[in-house]
Amino acid sequence: MTEQAKIRRLQDRLSIAGGGVLAFGIWSLVKICLFLALVDKDLLRWFLGINGITLSITVYVLLGAIVLIDLGVRAYVGLSARAEGYGKKKGSLYLVVAFLAAIVNAFTLYLIVAIAPFLQSLLVIIAAIAIEATAIAALALVIYSALRLRRMSRVSG
Repeated sequence: MTEQAKIRRLQDRLSIAGGGVLAFGIWSLVKICLFLALVDKDLLRWFLGINGITLSITVYVLLGAIVLIDLGVRAYVGLSARAEGYGKKKGSLYLVVAFLAAIVNAFTLYLIVAIAPFLQSLLVIIAAIAIEATAIAALALVIYSALRLRRMSRVSG
């Protein structure tokens, strides 16, 4: 395989992985909306130790802000990866952000495994682990492909 074909393959892989990161950002938004719609409000208040309605609204707003930040981070990483995959020069900041997002996803995966004994549905546990592991893999693929593409582009001139 020629160097140009390898570079093109890495560009394709980077743009596809960027699309995957974008999809997981949208999934985060859907997941929190489903959680807020389906959760037992009284159980959530008891678990969080919330008595007043104002405090529960604060919790909902805080969860919404966290999801919007997550969506923004994933959009930034995903769109930057896609742009670099299509040949546009991008800085290294999005790779640092992708690395930090992968660490946060790994911590989330750890929390899912830690609370798994307290959950009743094995299917929910397996699905959550699979989704988080796939999100980490997409971020790792973005980082790997971008670094490899940069190295190959630098060598080939």
